[in-house]
Amino acid sequence: MPVVRRMRERLPLGRRSPREDPGRTMKIGRKTIKSGVRSLQCARENCPPVRAVPCWLRRLAGKRPKPGVDIVGFLRSEIGLGEAARLMVAALDAGGIPAGLINVPLPGRMAEPALANRLAATSRHRTALAIFGAAEIAMFARRACRDQTNIAYPYWELPSFPAAWRHGFEHFDVHWAPTTFIRDALESIRSRPIHLVPQPVDLPAEPRQQPFTGPLKFHTFFDADSSIARKNPLGTIEAFRLAFPSGREDARLLVKARGGGSDAARLSSLLALTRQDPRIEIVDGTLTRAEMSALMEDCNVFVSLHRSEGFGLGCAEALARGKAVIATDFGGTRDFINEQTGYPVQFAETAVSPQDYFGTEGSYWAEPSLAHAASIMRAIYDDPGQTTAKTQAGFAHLKRHNSFGAVGRLIKERLG
Repeated sequence: MPVVRRMRERLPLGRRSPREDPGRTMKIGRKTIKSGVRSLQCARENCPPVRAVPCWLRRLAGKRPKPGVDIVGFLRSEIGLGEAARLMVAALDAGGIPAGLINVPLPGRMAEPALANRLAATSRHRTALAIFGAAEIAMFARRACRDQTNIAYPYWELPSFPAAWRHGFEHFDVHWAPTTFIRDALESIRSRPIHLVPQPVDLPAEPRQQPFTGPLKFHTFFDADSSIARKNPLGTIEAFRLAFPSGREDARLLVKARGGGSDAARLSSLLALTRQDPRIEIVDGTLTRAEMSALMEDCNVFVSLHRSEGFGLGCAEALARGKAVIATDFGGTRDFINEQTGYPVQFAETAVSPQDYFGTEGSYWAEPSLAHAASIMRAIYDDPGQTTAKTQAGFAHLKRHNSFGAVGRLIKERLG
């Protein structure tokens, strides 16, 4: 009895012991059993649609998924993140690494058919590589299968991650970064090992050289649903008009736009500027991958006066096709655009307004110098032949670090 007496003395005032309240014990028991059953079920979205044997039981039986990597991402979507995931699949193929494809649906943006025939397979592999924009960290963390090694491959455009996202990243076993910019940003919430695994880029067998004939053609593009403020197409238009003020220079600027976005004021300003200058053309709407490639092939110089980029796929694709690239010297593009490979544009650090982007928390990005960008445009116009050495060096850099073969080999080493 002394033991029972001491236990009762420790109960808070007004509380009854389980022995004195059998009904409460029964309720707790039912709740615990129900919760336990749910925790043992295999209901994660990355798992096969029908799994007769749940993950916990497979582990107890000593069964493991096959060696290889499952790519989890917007594989059917025509957005940049979708293309990044599809390019990673090609890198796994080049490295001889068995690959599974798990598409994350994105309603209204699932027009890309490239890998549709491979999405039906239900086999799963030991490793899952999730490719996503960092703002979707919570959704991708919830999808992770308990029976795999889960790797986060996030894209982000600011120098640090919001502290509130740290918990989501802790659901992954390791973090891979597409660029040194993102790798350094991940250090701000470091909770897992971080490795640099460059974003793969589709390269032709040999660098292409395009002779300058007719007008000098500049090209830029943006997705209004992403962030007009970050992509800064208005800056490119203003720099072009500053470089060629008379209107008689034999130069053209093509602006590829997509998405409606929520920034009506910036869209209105962009359209007003294009109407003022017949040398500026805007192409609005969703194009196929072949149509986008044709636009890129037709230009001489690709311009990205971004305020920040996690990677800068447009710049990399232009460099892969032998185009000169003018880009703000900030963000992920610094991995492959420098004085030897392209034309980095000077900038000033500026605070990010919460109205212009999300997850800012006092962060900063770049305000490119339009005067410097205009001087580069003019210099290329005056001497187009100067770009040849840079484009060749840029292609060689991509081949060493970002080709399917190079990234496939690196992933094989990481998995080993």
